[in-house]
Amino acid sequence: MFTAMIVTGAGLALMVPNLVAVLALAALVAAVQLQVRVVEEPYLLNTHGDDYAAYTARAGRFLPGIGRRAA
Repeated sequence: MFTAMIVTGAGLALMVPNLVAVLALAALVAAVQLQVRVVEEPYLLNTHGDDYAAYTARAGRFLPGIGRRAA
């Protein structure tokens, strides 16, 4: 979901290449990073423990294999 949001934002920034579009894309990327790293991942780690830690060691954060957490 988050990857699709960023790809859509990048597409919109490319369609309307102006400062506002680029700043909006940067704000979107920052907001998604904060949401995932500060809110969702700690919650999932607390809820699912070692199973989630093992999953994040083999899966990517936004794309398969990219952004894996250390084992």
